[in-house]
Amino acid sequence: PRLAEGFADDEVGQLATALDSYAHRMYQLVERDREFNADVSHELRTPLAVISGATELLLAQEDLPVRTRKRLLRIARAARQSADITNALLHLVRAERGTNEDSQAHSVAMISQDIIDLHRPLMENRPVDLRLEEVDRVSVIAPESVLAVTIGNLVSNGVRYTLEGEVVVTVGNGRVMVEDTGPGIPEEELARVLDRHYRGEGVKGKGSGLGLAIVKRLCDLYDWRIH
Repeated sequence: PRLAEGFADDEVGQLATALDSYAHRMYQLVERDREFNADVSHELRTPLAVISGATELLLAQEDLPVRTRKRLLRIARAARQSADITNALLHLVRAERGTNEDSQAHSVAMISQDIIDLHRPLMENRPVDLRLEEVDRVSVIAPESVLAVTIGNLVSNGVRYTLEGEVVVTVGNGRVMVEDTGPGIPEEELARVLDRHYRGEGVKGKGSGLGLAIVKRLCDLYDWRIH
């Protein structure tokens, strides 16, 4: 309901009219943002499926040179990660509209192992041990793509910043823990690492600062805690 309807045409009424106008503009902005996220995510699914299908057909050839096969595997990994992100964003949009469908239970360890296998070729012969440790079974009722994006971003950060040592994903006791022997995060920056577009002072390389922000939104959506 409009605020202005409850006031006379005086200074307070004019203020209420201005607030109504501002609220309407904000509502339209949020709706446009949701529509854009939904449309882009939906439209990306088809070309990503084409890329994945074509890559699988090429990889099925037995006489491929080793270098070509490695490049095709990188394309396949990138396509899969992009598809997971696209599906996860669609789940976010649907949830905000109240139309998110239920999902079946998935083994967190199995998804974590898939993510590790996808990242292992990116180690570039660095002396880093990337592995999974399953303490006990953890199953979560959530879309597989949501779990893949949530865990994948954490593993990706560990792999990116660990030059030697290990990156370990531990599943058990109702949680997933990603530990690495990288440089770590300064204490004063910890409170902001989940903010959109935030990158630490000494962070090098490309990045948008959106990965952990997306993870935080997904965790909030499914009532998971991240720290």
